[in-house]
Amino acid sequence: MLKDEWKNEHELQQQLDRFDVPIPEKLATYKKNRWDRFITYLGAPAKDPFEQISSTSFGYTALRIVPLACAVILALVQLFSVAM
Repeated sequence: MLKDEWKNEHELQQQLDRFDVPIPEKLATYKKNRWDRFITYLGAPAKDPFEQISSTSFGYTALRIVPLACAVILALVQLFSVAM
């Protein structure tokens, strides 16, 4: 079964329909154990939470500068708290 994103590719669908791959009955009823599911979970690709921000040049620059600015501010706060 193709994923939904490939459903509109008619030429690809025709090429794949040419092949008939039999699935053994044993594999069709195979249930993964807990370890196999865990390994599959670890190997699954993760979505980038900063993709919307880093797709623009301003967002990319901000992602590089904001942590540096926060580190400088924290260092100044620590410096002033020790001096008092």
